[in-house]
Amino acid sequence: LKDLDKHNGFRDLALTQRCDDIADFKGNKQVVKRAATLRTDKEPYAGMITFRRPDDLLKVGPTELIDVAYACYMDQLMSVRLLAWGEGDATELLYTFTTAFGAPTSQDEDLGMWQWDAKKVVLTLRHDKATDGVSAEFTSKPMVDAKRENDEAIRKASVQDL
Repeated sequence: LKDLDKHNGFRDLALTQRCDDIADFKGNKQVVKRAATLRTDKEPYAGMITFRRPDDLLKVGPTELIDVAYACYMDQLMSVRLLAWGEGDATELLYTFTTAFGAPTSQDEDLGMWQWDAKKVVLTLRHDKATDGVSAEFTSKPMVDAKRENDEAIRKASVQDL
């Protein structure tokens, strides 16, 4: 699992990297910059924007991907989600990730879920057997914790406004 933390991202991008430093994201980067500047210490930031890279290789190992999406939160790369299709793709991705990062730290084959839980990064592979959709997501633990704290602060603030 230390290789998952050592890599800390997907391809050439590192999780927690500043999103406005990533030149080839499609999307409105001004929205990210504007939303980030609205944040104050007293107002939790709730903005999250998804980008796609126009020249992304839609392949991981032997698996052809449908999509690669990059989620930014607080102007930092929080997660990278890969989408594929079918049991064959799920099996190929499971093999690719197991080869790269070792055995999953938890799994539920009946639910079609495998997870590699390292110190800084969580990788989750899911195969929805009902729809045959496959997703894999590399997620930054520190960014998820920050989002959870901000979401809770927003929830508490909205309850106090009632």
